[in-house]
Amino acid sequence: MPIPGIPGASEPTFRTRDRQWIGLDTMVRETGAELSEEGFDLSPYVVKVTIQTGRIVVSGPEDANVDWLVEGVQEQLRERRVLISDAQVRAILTTYAGVIATMEIEEINEFVS
Repeated sequence: MPIPGIPGASEPTFRTRDRQWIGLDTMVRETGAELSEEGFDLSPYVVKVTIQTGRIVVSGPEDANVDWLVEGVQEQLRERRVLISDAQVRAILTTYAGVIATMEIEEINEFVS
């Protein structure tokens, strides 16, 4: 079952090193599972919109550092009425980056719904 995300936001697919294509929802589920193991019990919706928002913020013109990214994501999430702590935003984004590395993602195709 698809995880609801931000309407109109990108729903990328990811190609792994072994040439399999996986969707954003798979990445969200993997990220959520790892977060759960770390003690963060977050809904898949919150994980997905945080990842989507992070991808939007990173695509902006500014040089990104982690603090700037967390602040930008949290600000945009507030505008969408998604209220989570900076520690949760940081955990989601860093865990997502770790999932990308662990799954050996080599290519990302962007699709905007």
